[in-house]
Amino acid sequence: MVGERRYLDPKIDVVFKLLFTKGPDSQDALRSLLTAVLRPKSPLARVKVKNAEIPRSSLDDRGVLLDIHAELANGARFDVEMQSDRRPAFRERALYYWARMFSTELERGASYESLRPAISVLFLDYRELEGDRLHSVFHLLEAHDGQRLTDAIALHIIELPKLDASSTPTRNERALRSWSRFLAATSDEEVEAAAMDDPAINKARKVLEQVSTDPEAIELARLREMARATRIIEEGALRKESALARRAARKEGRKEGREVGLKEGREVGLKEGRQVGREEGREEGREEGREEGQRVGLQRAVEAYCAAANIEIDEARRRELARASAAELQTLFDALLREKAWPTRA
Repeated sequence: MVGERRYLDPKIDVVFKLLFTKGPDSQDALRSLLTAVLRPKSPLARVKVKNAEIPRSSLDDRGVLLDIHAELANGARFDVEMQSDRRPAFRERALYYWARMFSTELERGASYESLRPAISVLFLDYRELEGDRLHSVFHLLEAHDGQRLTDAIALHIIELPKLDASSTPTRNERALRSWSRFLAATSDEEVEAAAMDDPAINKARKVLEQVSTDPEAIELARLREMARATRIIEEGALRKESALARRAARKEGRKEGREVGLKEGREVGLKEGRQVGREEGREEGREEGREEGQRVGLQRAVEAYCAAANIEIDEARRRELARASAAELQTLFDALLREKAWPTRA
């Protein structure tokens, strides 16, 4: 078992939301975070959180987003969220959430001039876009000369894995990098180092410390991680690896099918034999691909859950995972969810 962390991981969406909504210090931290993202010409006077509640009943719903709805003193509205792993149609969903936030502001009979900007701030713990830019900003621009159509739309995407890959930061980018290091920290030492030179981040660290000692918050984080681990299996978060395994199995199946077809074709004719071989090869390949894809997906799900729950996977356990069948991996995964530790006899 890896040593327990003192701080809960702010990349868990429920912890992220608690960190920036729990009280006055949280809202000061949120204002500092948004300032680092937006780099406004004048300081943000006030940030009001409009959905601080976290319904416990929704935590096992893997489709629920625990985002933060906030509003500035000038009426501009924000949707701030943390997403720890890739979801299908992420870009379309991000645009849909922005459009819903923007359109619901206009009341019946009000003029369009009353609409205020709607801004999405999306922190991702995976690579979504090409290149190594940490912070990407999207607007509506004219295709030829880049003229901006309106200031009412902006989508900010901050990809935490690009923190060390991107170029040397400018002076204006340093605050966002400091916040990104705090959010991306994988150890208590990294959390404290990120907070050392920035009073606002140190305030956020103190809030995170309070959250991390709250039994209710600890339970919410545990439930959320269990839901995430289950989703990895149910939604096939590792479809790419499974697809590669299926393609390899189909290739092998086609090869075996040709050999069978040639052998049988001597009796019924070369043409018919090839057809039989191709058909049997396809069927065998599909079956082997499905089985291997399921096994690989379960193995990766076990590894992902152990990483999230700080359960060590040493070399002996890795060999055990590599040898295990799909059924054995399913039994192991169920035991991990139940016991929150590597079972003595999986």
